[in-house]
Amino acid sequence: MNDLLFDRLTGVITPLEFATTVTESFYSLLKQTAKKDVFPANCHSNAAVNSLSLEKSDYQFLLSGCADSSIKLWDLKQQDIQTTENEVDASYIKNISEYDNYDYDNPVSAFTNLATIPRKSAHQFGISGLQWWPYDTGMFVTASFDHTVKIWDTNELTPVHSFDMDNRVYSIDICGHESPNKLTSSALVAVGSDQPFIRLLDLRSTSSSHTLTGHKGKTLVVKWHPINPNLLSSGGLDGEVKVWDIRRSKSCLCRLDMLRTNSTLVTSSDNLTRASVKAHSGPVNGLVWDEQGTSLFTAGNDDKVRVWDMVSSLAPPVNKLVNFGPLTRNKYPQTIPILLNPKGETELQYLLFPSESSDVFVYRTIDGKMVTRLSRRGTKNIGRTTSMVSAGPFTGTYFCGTMDGEIISWSPHWDKPNIRDLVDDIPLEEETIDLDPIKTRLDKQEVIDSLGADPFFK
Repeated sequence: MNDLLFDRLTGVITPLEFATTVTESFYSLLKQTAKKDVFPANCHSNAAVNSLSLEKSDYQFLLSGCADSSIKLWDLKQQDIQTTENEVDASYIKNISEYDNYDYDNPVSAFTNLATIPRKSAHQFGISGLQWWPYDTGMFVTASFDHTVKIWDTNELTPVHSFDMDNRVYSIDICGHESPNKLTSSALVAVGSDQPFIRLLDLRSTSSSHTLTGHKGKTLVVKWHPINPNLLSSGGLDGEVKVWDIRRSKSCLCRLDMLRTNSTLVTSSDNLTRASVKAHSGPVNGLVWDEQGTSLFTAGNDDKVRVWDMVSSLAPPVNKLVNFGPLTRNKYPQTIPILLNPKGETELQYLLFPSESSDVFVYRTIDGKMVTRLSRRGTKNIGRTTSMVSAGPFTGTYFCGTMDGEIISWSPHWDKPNIRDLVDDIPLEEETIDLDPIKTRLDKQEVIDSLGADPFFK
């Protein structure tokens, strides 16, 4: 680290290279946060936290949607005091490995809950998804198992419009595309529901503008392409993953075929009609694009995570055969939050996968190697993860909602020496030994105060 700091100081490496190198080390040091920078214990009253959404403008305001139909708004830059520590505990620096269940269950301070929408006040059944409008915090969208999708005014915390889907909604994703030409701008919400089709809701006209038909069962997850606002991917109960172009009359471009592993193979002309074309051997309930839209990651109830090369060949895309090992467990036909770390903050990209064992696995996407395994601490440590969100680039921090009503914070932690232990171990030179215990304590306190100003101990 000293060599790295020296290279940064002398200009051998750029600030971005320095930040990338430091952030790369975060992913092997992720631990559950305790005492501070956490959420209140049992913040959702034992009901599953089905969805989390953090706005991308300031990375300050977090929305959480719950299975009891309540919604909460959190401020990640303000904290409320939960308990008061005595002077001894407050002055002692604990390493994360020294925390016990009491430290995890009784935080000293927790993120501020700005507002709560009580259960049954807006949605009648559990929240299945929620998402901020991509460009500001003035609006957000929620979906529920009560067959509705609602558009909210954040300032008033009231729904301004409600879409009736006539079916349980499992997944939503917003495509807010701004263009200099207002006629080509779009504000569409893709909705996956109990039916074998996808509904596209136009927020400008408050109507259903498209219906994409093609799955043979429930549509469990939908994701817009991160760059092209006309491309959409979807995963269903039939084990298929489809890629759609909403401009075309025959919207389905291709289906992902797990047997297509070589880009030199001749493109199959019956990709859209052959019954054997599957992306997974079970329902597909997880999708995520990388930020360039060149790769698509899918998760299915066959306990597999697959990576698809979307650009190197003609459709259909190629299965890259990345093996993520035998520990991935995914048997519930509900949308799961597989997540990629922000692009550019590290040289390698990492995938976070929530397993049914309540652990979250962090994998390298290039070869599927597991970097670390995140295991919950505290007395409540068995609820599986149902939602995840990144706290922002170059932070290495993630928030995970669980089945038992908790929101867990994960962040990088280093073992730090305790200042008082260091001072006690300092050998005093023989000629400077003073037998006055009061003076000795004062000298040690001066050393402690000077070390306390060092950024390493802060």
